[in-house]
Amino acid sequence: MKKAFTWFLYLLIFLFLAYWPFYMNSQKKAELEERKIEESFKGIITFWDFPHPFDEDTSGFEFIKKKIQAFQNKYPGVVIDFEPISEGDGIERLKEAFSKGVLPDVFPVNLELVRLYKDFLQPITNFVSKEEKSEYNEEVLKALSLKEDIYGLPLGMYTNVIFINREIFEDKEISLPEKGYWNYEEFLNGMIKVTEKDDKKPVFGLGIPLFNGSYSLWGFLMLDGGKVYDKGKYAFFGPQAISSLQKVLDMAGRYSVINPVSLEGDRKKLWDEFTLYKNTAALVEESYKIAELSNLFKKGKLFEFDVAFYPTGESGIPLTISPKVYGYGIKKDKDLKKLEMEYRLIKFIVQDQEGVLKLGYVPTKKGIEIGEEKMKKIEEAVKYTELPPLWDKWEKVNNLVIERVKEGIKEGKSAYEVIEGIKKEVGE
Repeated sequence: MKKAFTWFLYLLIFLFLAYWPFYMNSQKKAELEERKIEESFKGIITFWDFPHPFDEDTSGFEFIKKKIQAFQNKYPGVVIDFEPISEGDGIERLKEAFSKGVLPDVFPVNLELVRLYKDFLQPITNFVSKEEKSEYNEEVLKALSLKEDIYGLPLGMYTNVIFINREIFEDKEISLPEKGYWNYEEFLNGMIKVTEKDDKKPVFGLGIPLFNGSYSLWGFLMLDGGKVYDKGKYAFFGPQAISSLQKVLDMAGRYSVINPVSLEGDRKKLWDEFTLYKNTAALVEESYKIAELSNLFKKGKLFEFDVAFYPTGESGIPLTISPKVYGYGIKKDKDLKKLEMEYRLIKFIVQDQEGVLKLGYVPTKKGIEIGEEKMKKIEEAVKYTELPPLWDKWEKVNNLVIERVKEGIKEGKSAYEVIEGIKKEVGE
């Protein structure tokens, strides 16, 4: 009995000696972290963000407000002065803030904003550890980088997809695209069949929001394999570009399947045509809008819907262009402690990648499994999406293409006329 007790005592001593260094190390780490918090920045951090509505938060701001509250609890003495910005004029407000140099400390960014306003943005490359970089899916950080510098941390990925009113398709006995894929002929036939040219209550096949800054058109313009930018120059001309654009012009003119509201550039109005008035069978929109659609459906305010890719043409792939990644950046500042705290804030916001799925975004980090079928399609669509060219003229050229295509539709021009006209205006 005494011998057993002795061995038990030895075991306790051994476990104590083995565990003690780990315990002391963890205590030191905790103390060091506590000291870091005590010595870190105290003060106000201004922060703007767009709404992220989903079924538990129709306003779209509860997600970020909860993050802010949790962050302030973790770092006493830090106050986040949050200002919501709207989907309607938020981008213009950001651009105006950039141009006047009156930015908030933390704000949403994508590749376009990084390219246009990098001189106002704080590179965060030195804050991001190798371990953190390895957590992200390939190409994600590149979508918020220029050359070797990282200018933001990514929250989620998105692209443009086609949302479908299943009820209209099924009423007309039109097959839905298998696994979201359809070629141009299948797509066009479907749009023609669902279109009803009734003066009192017309139904249109497709809505394409053609407002400045939109990327909704490019999935059709790249249908036959045309390139937008190649070897440092504008490249959207030639047979493939003409063939793709002619299909768009035919959809609007010859077949009249495009809702005319598309040409007004009013995104909200076209959204209502699809969701509220139900007179548009399919709508091109940014993929995170799935969260809003799902919320409306769960509340019994929306038809059953589905997700499809852009139709394929000669290229055989549903390619498109989009900034692709939504993230957060930091304004340049000489106060290193403040910058460190701002980096902690954006890292804190983006770390919950399971929560990102609820917002309609594809997670940016590895190992997050997507179970829902519609979100799987969106994840696949992101893989077919190219980033906009890193070109100083890109914003103006993108808007020029949208305006000239709208003109071409209204004035009955040929694709060749429109393409050649754009080429001359671009001057390359």
